[in-house]
Amino acid sequence: MKKYTTVIFDLFDTIFDFNFSRLPSIDLKGVRSRTTSHEVYSVFAGYYPAISFAEFYPYFIESYRQFQDMKQVEWREFPNRDRFKLMMRNMDIPGDSNTEAAADGMVRAHMEGLASAVEFPEENEKALDDVEKKGYRMAIISNFDYAPAAYALIEKFRIGRFFEKIIISEEVGWRKPKPVIFRRAMELLSIKPEDGIFVGDNFRADICGAKDVGMDAVWLNNKNEAAGNLNPEPDYIIPSFPDIAVILPALK
Repeated sequence: MKKYTTVIFDLFDTIFDFNFSRLPSIDLKGVRSRTTSHEVYSVFAGYYPAISFAEFYPYFIESYRQFQDMKQVEWREFPNRDRFKLMMRNMDIPGDSNTEAAADGMVRAHMEGLASAVEFPEENEKALDDVEKKGYRMAIISNFDYAPAAYALIEKFRIGRFFEKIIISEEVGWRKPKPVIFRRAMELLSIKPEDGIFVGDNFRADICGAKDVGMDAVWLNNKNEAAGNLNPEPDYIIPSFPDIAVILPALK
């Protein structure tokens, strides 16, 4: 293995896990779904009570799809509140102080719901501790459109102590795999690509993004995806997060 000085991690579905079974459950026309939509609607209805949940829900779903499509254009990042402003425009609700306040409230409700589904396995904390004890510097690059929620979870699970730098895409305006967000991290850490290795679960965002700037990459294949004929080829593939502490040699 090459001698690295710095390990940069993805955050969600890498360090933290999403357990969607912990999201609130709704029954819509006999179909059971795990979603934050009811909590978000509770905020929305405070401003627009004439619109029922049944009317609201399709716009909630469609705005998510549109918002994700927007992000794929040049990998720009947009604040989460833009999704709910888009949803209200689709509903022909004119923009005013109410839509601004409603968007802010819906973001908070949505993020509180998502946060309730985030788990931090004990073995992941031990792995971070082991990597730190081996002498590596550590940082995070996360694709996330509401930075306060990411920082709140980092504080909740008390892992901020491990990381010199935390880069959230909302604050940069670009998402992985865009090279600019990786270069921002390297600039903040004062490292060259060959000094770092990136660890993440999303092949396109994490592995392609890191390799595009000349950084080695570890693919956390925790969803057991097909691993044949990968391009670019990850430098390492691990099935679970704690394996990162096994493959990295001690620096001290």
